[in-house]
Order: sequence, then C-alpha cells, then structure tokens
Amino acid sequence: MIKKLGPACLIALVLITALGFYMRCESVSETKVTKPLRSDALDYFCYAYNLRHKGTYSREGLVLSDIGAPASPDAVRSPGYPLFLLPFVDSPPTHAMLGKIVLTQAVLSTLTILIAFFFFLKFLPRPASLVATLLTALSPHLIVGNSYILSESLFCFLLVLSAWASSLLPKSPSPLRAGLTGLSMGLASLVRPVLQYLPVAMFIPLIRDFGRAKGLKLGAFLLLGCMLALSPWLTRNMSVQDKPGDNNLMIDFLHHGIYPDFMFNNDPNSYAFPYRFDPRTPQIGANLGSVLKEVLTRFIDQPAPHLKWFLVGKPVEFWSWNTVQGVGDAFIYPISSTPYTNRRLFAWTHSCMYYLHWPLVALCLLGSLLAWHSSAMRVFEPATAGVTRLASCYVLYFTLVHMIGAPFPRYAFPLRPFQFGMAVFTVVLIHRHARNRFRRSAHGVSAAS
Repeated sequence: MIKKLGPACLIALVLITALGFYMRCESVSETKVTKPLRSDALDYFCYAYNLRHKGTYSREGLVLSDIGAPASPDAVRSPGYPLFLLPFVDSPPTHAMLGKIVLTQAVLSTLTILIAFFFFLKFLPRPASLVATLLTALSPHLIVGNSYILSESLFCFLLVLSAWASSLLPKSPSPLRAGLTGLSMGLASLVRPVLQYLPVAMFIPLIRDFGRAKGLKLGAFLLLGCMLALSPWLTRNMSVQDKPGDNNLMIDFLHHGIYPDFMFNNDPNSYAFPYRFDPRTPQIGANLGSVLKEVLTRFIDQPAPHLKWFLVGKPVEFWSWNTVQGVGDAFIYPISSTPYTNRRLFAWTHSCMYYLHWPLVALCLLGSLLAWHSSAMRVFEPATAGVTRLASCYVLYFTLVHMIGAPFPRYAFPLRPFQFGMAVFTVVLIHRHARNRFRRSAHGVSAAS
C-alpha cells in the first residue's frame, strides 16, 4: 500500500505526521492541568486502580489512609478507558504516572493521523487525503485532548480504526471483514457506549450498496463482531446492573439535553448546567420514563422553542468549537499553562483552524447528505461512493443521537477526522461536477463551431 503512494505523497505524509507528533508531545509536556483528576477523570482513574489493586471494577474513591479497603462493584461507566489506564496505575496517582498516560495518548493520537490518512484514501484522491490529514494533525481539539485523563483520544483512535476497517468492505465484502469491522466498533463502544447502535445503522448503507441478501448477511456478521466485543462486559453486568445509579448516564444524557440553549427558563446564570437550577430535577431524573414524559410534556406545552432546539439548536451546539461544560475553546478542565498562549506555531494553527471551523462543519454536513444522492455521486466509482456513505454514517449517526440527548460539543471532538474528511470530500465533489459541466459546455461549443 505504501509503495503505491509515490515518493511525493509519502514525504508529505511523513512531514504531516511528524508535525502532528511534535505538536502533541509539546502540548502534553507544556500543558498544566489544574487538578487533573476530577469528575470524569477521577472516575476513570478509580475504576482502573480498584480493578488492578482490588480486583473490583468500581468507581469508589481512593482513601489513602485505607488503600486496601474493599470496593463495591458497579457498572456506571463502560470499561474501555479504565482498561487503557490499567498498566499505568501501579500506585496512587503521581505526576510521573499521569505524565506517562498523557504521553501515551499523544502517541495514540499520532497513530490516529496515520490511520485517518489511509481511511481518507478510500474515498478521496491523494492530494485531498493529505489536506484532510493535515487538518487532523493540526486540530486543537485533538491535540489538547491528550492532556486530560479522559477518553477522547482513545475513542478517536478506535473510531477512526473502525472506519478504516469498514472502508475495506466495499471492495472486499467478506463476512470475516464485516465481523472484524464489528469487533472494532465493539471495542470503541466499550469506551463510549453511544456507539453501540452504529452497527445497526450500518445495515442501511450495506443493503443499499450490496442488495438485500448480501447486505443483511454482512450486517449480521458486523453486528456479531460488535456483540463479541461487548459480551464479556454485558455478561459481567448481569450481576451488578441492578445497583442504584448504574443507569444514570443514559438518564442524564437525555435529561441534560431537554433545556433549550442549555439554559433553565432562559436564565444566563444557568448556562451549561440548567438541570442544577431546575427544582424538578430529582423528579425528572428519577428514571427513564420520567425523562421521556418530561420531553413529551415540553413539546406539548411549548412546541416551537423545543422543535427549534431539537432540530436546529442541538446540531449547532454539538458541532460548536467551544466546550459548554468546560473552561472554553478546546479546553475541558482548567489549565495554568498551554503552548497555545505563548508559542507562535500553536497560536497560528489555532487561529487557522478556528476560522475554518464553521465552513468545514457546513461542508461536512452537506457532503454527508449528498453522499446518499445517486446523481451527485455519479462522478465516483461505486466502491468509492460506498465508502463515502459509510463515512457519512458516522457523522449523521452521532449528530442524530445527540439531537435526542445532550449535545455537548466535547462529544464531537473525536469526530474531527470525519468532519475534515467529509468536508474535503464535498469540495472534491463540487469540483468534479463543475469540471464535468465545463467540459460538456466546451464540447458543445466546439461541436457547434
């Protein structure tokens, strides 16, 4: 595969990857996170520590005076990221330990750049693939995310890996490859459960491109591979799933997304945390049924603002540049230093990516819809069009899911490679149609003369 790239493309890929690696290493080295183990990060660390030292998957906090105290198992968070942390947590947290974790994430994020390039090659020309790869390498969200003890870097890596695996199907549609693709999706689902229904959505492009019989067969093997990855976790949860609070993440995901513009009664002071200002939060979040009932009631009582919020506001918020529940920009937890404030390369690339953000989002969403339009896709080979539709599934799936639940922009950070790939695809699509139209016009003029 590498031999087919040609020397110029290979040199460009090496330079882009080296630049991405340098910026990621410099970022994790110079970014100082204030209290790095807090909220989600603390949960992840406790899960990993308790699993390694107590043999129990539990988020119970560490009591340094009684490290050996037993922990009660739970199933609040999926185990993908804690398992990633497992080799590092050989003691209570230290600066050296956290440094090793974030450096490993920087390496993983660099591998994501390489895998993204080979994924882009499946539906983009080489120059366009390099452009999308460069955007992936320079993305502040993908660079900054490595500095946190959070799942974004690992999830992005596994997400792109699963997309690359799925891109092999249109040209080699074997049950084995479909199963391996499903396995990679299952591994990603163990990091972020929101992905676990994507294999079901993948039936749509598979049936469209391969016909009903073959598409259903490939989809079944894909689903089987996903379930194979998830089955140990699901089996384990049969003994602990009934513990109070274990379903809170799903309830919170739906509950926190019901407030238009992330505000309670349009109160600016409640922005980002409207549920903390809602006196009915305990009743609304009591169970899944109570949340769904509240959503229905709100649509009946105030249909216009809630239709606008769910259909327009949520997608806009989800693809926004700034974090909502973070400290702003690409940063999630507070920081005391970052190279983005005092290094020219970082500041310049940040400005470029910031001003390109919304045009890239618009192009991405447009391309994700046009990928399903037969007339629009006639300028591509059938296999290339099939890969493009599979890529668009990631964009559309996550957008639709977060139109249902809480559309926090942080959840879209791992989708940046898909955003860039589909945005560049749209430019290529427009260029090819414009070129063909110009050629037809020129041919018509020459024929008339």
